[in-house]
Amino acid sequence: MAAQYTRIMHAPFWSTFTLIAELFVSGAIYYTLLTGYFWNSFPTLVAGIAVGYEILFNITYMVSRTIADTASPLESRTAELFAAAHGILSLLMFIGLLVFFFFAWRAYRHGSNFFKNRPALTVTFGFFWGLSILSGMVLYALLYLF
Repeated sequence: MAAQYTRIMHAPFWSTFTLIAELFVSGAIYYTLLTGYFWNSFPTLVAGIAVGYEILFNITYMVSRTIADTASPLESRTAELFAAAHGILSLLMFIGLLVFFFFAWRAYRHGSNFFKNRPALTVTFGFFWGLSILSGMVLYALLYLF
């Protein structure tokens, strides 16, 4: 039991900060999707802050963790594969976020409800964004809690 608490105490500050901040960013992204869908409005400031955070902090964090993790490999091949899958999914979702929100922002400026007009795309994006966040939470737990 003491070893588990020691492991939590050694979780890097930025890993913990990023995990918590990413939940708020995800809330902003889902808020943007729901506001656009139900109220035909694109909350540019909220979406911009979420995208800005992803660009300035999350991408920098992922690159720094990739470099740091080469010096300290994960404990199992399964954990390594899971970390790789999470990294690939997160990168794809970041690119998807940029493209998706750009086209949505442009459509809403022209009076078109982008999210409502593309429900399958909107739900698919929301699902995979959530999967990316969930996989990050599981990876954090694998690395620092178990």
